[in-house]
Amino acid sequence: MSLKSKTITIPKGRDAGKTFLISEMPIVKLDNWSMRALFAVAKGGVDLEGINPNMGGLGMANVALKALAGIDTDVGIPLLNELLDCVQVIPSGGNARSLLLDSDVTELTTLFTLRKEALAIHLDFLVQGGGLDSKS
Repeated sequence: MSLKSKTITIPKGRDAGKTFLISEMPIVKLDNWSMRALFAVAKGGVDLEGINPNMGGLGMANVALKALAGIDTDVGIPLLNELLDCVQVIPSGGNARSLLLDSDVTELTTLFTLRKEALAIHLDFLVQGGGLDSKS
């Protein structure tokens, strides 16, 4: 099975009209990223009581980003930046290429959206599968 991906187009601001391809991390990289994030969240004492699988992918991504915000910046910033490894830009020529942050993104809101969407594509299983119930 191939990795999931989705295309998003930024609707407004200086990046309006720019199109990006968001793809899942390979499983080993995702597992490593997830374990580092979970350990950091646990170590930071972040309360995750608000998680509900019915929130949808973006809702879950918002909760996850809030959780990441509660951890040490020396751990959190690299985790957030690794999400951008999942992003490629699709220039007007139509062939996706690696993201060059200094030239492809000009709005802070675009950067936030790209991270949120990259996180959402990895949390999709929580919504589709109904959560983390080990009884299933």
